[in-house]
Amino acid sequence: MAAKHSAYVFGTARFLLSFGTAILVLLVVWVAVRAVGPAEASKAPLVALPSIPRATPTPTKTIKTSRSPSRTPSKSPTPSKTSARASDPVPKKTRTPTRTTTTAPPARTDYEATLSVTASWQSGYMAVVRVVNEGDEPVRWKVTVSHSGQHDLQLRNTWNARGELSGSSLVFTGGTLAPGRTASFGFQTSKSGRGDARPADCNALGGTCRVR
Repeated sequence: MAAKHSAYVFGTARFLLSFGTAILVLLVVWVAVRAVGPAEASKAPLVALPSIPRATPTPTKTIKTSRSPSRTPSKSPTPSKTSARASDPVPKKTRTPTRTTTTAPPARTDYEATLSVTASWQSGYMAVVRVVNEGDEPVRWKVTVSHSGQHDLQLRNTWNARGELSGSSLVFTGGTLAPGRTASFGFQTSKSGRGDARPADCNALGGTCRVR
């Protein structure tokens, strides 16, 4: 009984819905005729359906790798040798200055000796010798006193020097004498025979000597 009642209600609802739809269509047609005229109303109304958007495929980008051609380094052009022009200036040759080595003159070793007889007698004499270094370097001086006609000559005494007898000559030596300095020494002699007891000459090795 309940099923029949439900079918009845559902059928009535369908009838009312269909009737309402038909009345709505008639109203739409009537409004269209009044708006556009009978010629346009005879045409079937167009129902525009909404268009469904289509998914367009996204184009994939293809990346092409292109190999760049390798560049071969070009050889630099060899500069050509050109002959020198006549107008080009000729480079002057520079002379290397020659070094001249100046040799210093050798140091002068010179001294002067002076012999003075202070006393004399028949059998001997006494003398004093003065030596001056006139050179540029220190020297060890040497003075030789010679005699003529002296028999049995003897060197009795010497001071401030070293003396020795060599035949008829007396040889005296001293220490080192600085440049510009003076040294003095003395001696005493004896002899036998006749004649004056005096020196005949003197000699200074590396210098000059005189008797006065």
